[in-house]
Amino acid sequence: MTRNPNGNAGRRAAFFTKPLLLSSAGMFLDGYSLTIIAFAIILIGPYFSLDSLESGLVIASVVFGSIIGAVLVGYSGDVFGRKSVYILNMAVFVVFGLISALSVNLIMLLVSRFILGIAVGADYPISNSYIAETAPEGLRGKHLAFSGLSFGIGSIFSSLISAALFPFGPEMWRLMLGIGIIPALIVMFLRISMPESGMWINAKKMKNGYAENKVYARGMFSRPHIKNTVLYSFIWFLYDIGAYGIGLLIPMIFKKSGFVSNEANALITSLILLAGILSSAAGLVNIDKIGRKGMQLLGFAGMGAALFLLPSAVAGIAGLVTVIFIAEVFNSLASLTVGIFPAELSRTHFRSSAYGFSAMAGKLGAVCGVLLMTYFIKKDASIGYYAVASLMFAAFFLSMLLPETKDRRLDAD
Repeated sequence: MTRNPNGNAGRRAAFFTKPLLLSSAGMFLDGYSLTIIAFAIILIGPYFSLDSLESGLVIASVVFGSIIGAVLVGYSGDVFGRKSVYILNMAVFVVFGLISALSVNLIMLLVSRFILGIAVGADYPISNSYIAETAPEGLRGKHLAFSGLSFGIGSIFSSLISAALFPFGPEMWRLMLGIGIIPALIVMFLRISMPESGMWINAKKMKNGYAENKVYARGMFSRPHIKNTVLYSFIWFLYDIGAYGIGLLIPMIFKKSGFVSNEANALITSLILLAGILSSAAGLVNIDKIGRKGMQLLGFAGMGAALFLLPSAVAGIAGLVTVIFIAEVFNSLASLTVGIFPAELSRTHFRSSAYGFSAMAGKLGAVCGVLLMTYFIKKDASIGYYAVASLMFAAFFLSMLLPETKDRRLDAD
């Protein structure tokens, strides 16, 4: 492992840079867009008379789109550069965010949310590759962690908006889905003034084997990198089964319990997500002390334990809130790190592609988690919680095989 000789200088640099803020703004919007549907579906379900399968498809539609966006646009970011893709994907976000809010039937809603998901998925590899390549060396881990934190802030913002809009009637799902367009427009225009990644420009000038279009074969799946690529991608797949299968369905879990109203549901969920934000903030501050690997192990251990206890807590609101609260605290730690490993273990020539591939794996896990847990929650089947808990423990043991990257320079072998 190559030590980072510029660590102290990096830590003295200003933390909040323009590239960090504009990249993290995209992750904020992604967090909002992926989470808001968990609340909007409470109103959309009766509005369009949806059954369980249709409700699950609406919730998962953005995730389906994000699978395509992550892998295809991630590759495009390596070929055409970070900046151009950055601007285009935010334009798609604006247009189809508006169409989804104006949907008049289920098909229109599903298609628009799916295409919106392509833009959401695109932001994962492009934003995090750009952050990794522009961050001061000593702050790279914290910058990447801040990107994950921004996603969580977007999630809690969605719950607060929902709590405010629920009392105004069944049409408020349109405003829930459409309100993200305003910040997206601002971010799109501000991204025009962003410089291209210097590391990407230099990599294209090298004209070696990695700079050709055979990015997958010669890059992340080459002999020196394939083990890490498969490992961190499969871990992300397992993580998103739990993070989305449980986290995205928290409002549905509370709704099914019958203990709370829609407004109270959104407020309780907001408090739980706030706890996750505070946990993420603590993780961000300590990520260079604990290390990426140690934090990920802690997160998966806590998630697995909490989800294993969840079936015994559904009989009362206090126990249910407590266990989900604990699960979210530990989920927030793992969420900071699953996206750091592909950014730090890959090379500039294929970083966006590798990140897109691992994010695609994660979103496949998210689809599995949402569809399966939607079924288990509606059927009051505890086996779903036990299954997801087991997968979190599997992710814990697989994470032990990852190398620590906190002192590793980008593009180091």
